[in-house]
Amino acid sequence: MKEGDYYMVLKVISSGSKGNGYILENDNEALLLECGCNFKSVNEAINFNVSKISGCLITHEHLD
Repeated sequence: MKEGDYYMVLKVISSGSKGNGYILENDNEALLLECGCNFKSVNEAINFNVSKISGCLITHEHLD
């Protein structure tokens, strides 16, 4: 990558019957997607830098 290029990385936190969770991030910000996993997993995925989270996209919910 050259200077001035922007990139984002998609991290899969969890996927399956125990919950789905993804993070779309760059060096400065992170967007949580379908955060159906526990927050400990999210914290670990962003190296405990909670201030990096700029938002969370939730498309549906479950009553269970």
